[in-house]
Amino acid sequence: MNGIDKLSKNHRLPGYRFVKRMYLMRILGTFLCFIPVLSVLIEHQRSEWLMLLLALNAFVWPTFAWRRASLSATPLATEHQNLVLDAGAGGFWIAMMAVNPLPSVVIATILLADRLAAGGFQLMKKAAIAMLVAFLAAWLMQGMAVNAFVSQQTLFATLPLIAIYVIALSVLTNNIATRLRIKSRELERIAMMDPLLDIANRRLLEKRIDHELSQLQQACRESALMFIDIDNFKEVNDRFGHKVGDAMLATVSQILHLATRPTDTPARLGGDEFVILLPNTTIEEAHVVAGRIMYAAAVMDDVAEESVKCTLSIGIAGATREMGNVTDWLQAADNALYQAKRGGKNRIFAH
Repeated sequence: MNGIDKLSKNHRLPGYRFVKRMYLMRILGTFLCFIPVLSVLIEHQRSEWLMLLLALNAFVWPTFAWRRASLSATPLATEHQNLVLDAGAGGFWIAMMAVNPLPSVVIATILLADRLAAGGFQLMKKAAIAMLVAFLAAWLMQGMAVNAFVSQQTLFATLPLIAIYVIALSVLTNNIATRLRIKSRELERIAMMDPLLDIANRRLLEKRIDHELSQLQQACRESALMFIDIDNFKEVNDRFGHKVGDAMLATVSQILHLATRPTDTPARLGGDEFVILLPNTTIEEAHVVAGRIMYAAAVMDDVAEESVKCTLSIGIAGATREMGNVTDWLQAADNALYQAKRGGKNRIFAH
């Protein structure tokens, strides 16, 4: 498999997007570090080969590291290795600058903070060890030279690294935080929805009912709760199979969405039982909504290519000030449903 094919395959692996983000940050970081390090090397009249090595680190290493991680079977683990190698290179260049205070502290701080943000304390610990080992090895070879003087040239050469990289890191962190918030909201929405149908589940329903009961304690208005049961649903499952039964549930769910307002909450309580919370709705208005739902279900005669007749039993209960919790209101609606079924099914009972 050639490099292009492998890259195309690997972009679906966990960690590939992280590798891509780190590539862009590494390009920026190595370029901004290149400027102050080069300034110090020129001031110390270091050899040309050392400056060439610095250029390779700044302009070749980012792409090499990206390809190394991108072509790996474990991109995230390989990129963590790259980040540790970055820290080792940072330690080497700090030694080559004879521990020049300003660029040395800035480079070390950015490298370690970056690793902390990218992989937590464990990655930062590995990076710190690599930086220290590389620094001590190179520093001892250079005769433990120390130059505490920071020239104006080096000062100005370091400022872009401080300003630009910190802002870029903040932008990246904010983007990640924004995506996490969106993802968190999406996961919360999924947790509140029925796994089979595009409809609220019991958890969200009870949350909305509890909120509505608290609102009713403060406002002088009426609200209704509608309990819906598909008549003889077990017989449909037994005769036609669960595929037809699931299709019927999905169709009823769609009917509930179409028959209700955006402020209402249609939900699946479990099995073939549905509940609709109708805020700011009288019993008479809820009865009209129930009639529309029953009519739409009655004209349904084809489900998953099977001829199936669907009827509903519906119970409606208005909220009262005596209802202290969610269970009380649900029980009242369930009792109304029981009366509808007791009366012969395919009917509405409200109280």
